Amino acid sequence: MNLFKKLRSRLDRNLTVLVIPQAELKPWRWQCSVGFLLFCLIVWSGITIWAGIVAGRHIDYWITKADNGLMMAKMTRLAQEMERSRETLDMARATDEQLRVLLNLSRRSLGEEKTGVGGPTPADRLALQRMLTGGAPGINQADWHRRIKAIRDESYKRLASFQEISWYIGNQRSLFQATPNMWPTEGHVTSLFGYRFHPMHRRHDDGVGEYHQGVDIANSADTMIYATADGAVRHASWSHGYGQMILVDHGYGLSTLYGHTSKLLVKTGERVRRGQMLAYMGTTGRSTGAHLHYEVWRQGKPVNPMIYLKVRTGNDLLTANAQSSKATGK
Repeated sequence: MNLFKKLRSRLDRNLTVLVIPQAELKPWRWQCSVGFLLFCLIVWSGITIWAGIVAGRHIDYWITKADNGLMMAKMTRLAQEMERSRETLDMARATDEQLRVLLNLSRRSLGEEKTGVGGPTPADRLALQRMLTGGAPGINQADWHRRIKAIRDESYKRLASFQEISWYIGNQRSLFQATPNMWPTEGHVTSLFGYRFHPMHRRHDDGVGEYHQGVDIANSADTMIYATADGAVRHASWSHGYGQMILVDHGYGLSTLYGHTSKLLVKTGERVRRGQMLAYMGTTGRSTGAHLHYEVWRQGKPVNPMIYLKVRTGNDLLTANAQSSKATGK
């Protein structure tokens, strides 16, 4: 009780607040008890704390609203970037289809049908328009993942398709470089592929014939002989009947043979290029005069070289081989 009385007596004590202005005004005097002053301070502190809480909530609201606006702008930009990516993929797909038509390539290897080329549906376009016009919050996370996955899958398909096209073009280029489609030397054809009278017999009425497995191109001795395609020299030495002979393996089951040469310019195992000089024309082996015996093998069997050659005159052959020599730097 004594403590309570002492506290009450102290709270009942009066305080005087005196304000003395510098101007010619009367001093202002205010008197109150210590308890009333403490009550006012408690009320003021409560109001201040309440106002701070209310203001803090409003500040959080405005910050959240600003963050939502920023996020909306970012989502709109992302949607626009996705649309541009989609358009780029559409152009890539159209280019891919045009290349495949030009190269006569099938689309089955990519698992695509001609009537179903993929791409966004009308619902996808409508949802995207809603995003661009402010309806992005209505698009759930699953839609975003689905749309991004569709773009990623389409990108993988186009990449795989262009890799296939690149491989096809490279393979066709290698096949072209390995195809013996140029004349091996200049001159005139004296014997074609197929059955003929044996050239070593003086008379043709004795009925002796043979199956000629190549073509003979005659010219003066030491006329230059060229490789008709890229390849590797598998044999470059003397062979019975062929004399000084060169066999070039071009790959893809194709090989060419050059016989009766007078001097070899390449060795076994050497890589050669189309138009590169291989030897000089001669009359080694079983030969009646200076000429080149030229054979083309397909899958190890001789075939008619004229399938790969265009019929030209001697002047045309000279021009063609001169151009090949310039192109290869020989």
